[in-house]
Amino acid sequence: MKMFFLRYEPSSLGATNLLLRCVAIALIVALAGCADKPTYEIDYDQKFTFSQYQSYRWYDDDHASRESQYRRQNSSDQQVRSVANAELTTRGFKETTRGNADFWVNYHVTKRQTQKITGQEQGMHGGVGVSNYGKSVSVGYSSGPSVKTYEDGTAVFDVIDIRTNKIVWRGVAEGRLKNKMSYADKQELRATVLHELLSAFPPQ
Repeated sequence: MKMFFLRYEPSSLGATNLLLRCVAIALIVALAGCADKPTYEIDYDQKFTFSQYQSYRWYDDDHASRESQYRRQNSSDQQVRSVANAELTTRGFKETTRGNADFWVNYHVTKRQTQKITGQEQGMHGGVGVSNYGKSVSVGYSSGPSVKTYEDGTAVFDVIDIRTNKIVWRGVAEGRLKNKMSYADKQELRATVLHELLSAFPPQ
């Protein structure tokens, strides 16, 4: 969307002050729009005694499927495992052999495309303002609304009780993804999301 503006200001001093204020407000809005951080939600069985947990296994290792086979061979998924293992170890949990674990851990990552339409309809737009410094007239032309396409990502991390085969804790992270993410960006995002989610496990 392209905008062209013609302004008339009788008082140069008043116009300068007004322009500075407008620029400052525009910068604040722009910075706020860039600060799009993930949101986190935690849900768990409040009646469950998590203090009994000491060891875990990955759900994929005990339940064969096409998805589990793919994730065991995919480098990105292996990095997720590595980061999650480090976080769980820091919290006193140990990955152990089959048949000796207290709980399984599992995760899912999904992405979806979203379109956001902003701006005015095509045509001329204008207005007149009155202040202590006189009148100001603004005239603009909009080429029409702009359409932005971006991706939203959702990561779900589950803790499943082995004895009952039920999910007893779940962490969910949601946020907008960058259009172009470098390898370092992806690593940083994985580490941040897993740290934030698992910092709430076990619930206190």
